[in-house]
Parts: sequence; C-alpha cells; structure tokens
Amino acid sequence: ALKYASKELKGDKEVVMEAVQQNAWALKLVSKDLKGDKEVVLAAVRQDGMALMYASKELQAKLS
Repeated sequence: ALKYASKELKGDKEVVMEAVQQNAWALKLVSKDLKGDKEVVLAAVRQDGMALMYASKELQAKLS
C-alpha cells in the first residue's frame, strides 16, 4: 500500500509502522529518516529478516 502513498505518508512513523508490520518489504519504500529508525526497522525485520537490507547503512552496522 505504501507504493502509492504520498511522500508525506512514507515519512509518517505511525503509517509506516502499520505497513512494515503487515509487510516487511514496505521498508524499501519508506523515507530515508525512517530507514534509520530502529523501532521501524526492527518491526520489519521481525516479519522478515531479509528486510534489514533496506535499513540505513548505519543501522545495518549496529544491528548486524
């Protein structure tokens, strides 16, 4: 659903949390800031560990 969302919604943490909890691959589509948000990334990774590849490089380093 995030595929067609506005840039504003892709940066809305509440919307993004719902999306990644339903589909981890939605992390690919979220704002750059939220790709670095530990809570958002962990919610996605709980669904599918492979989603970690869409997290910010900094957060990937911390979580790996």
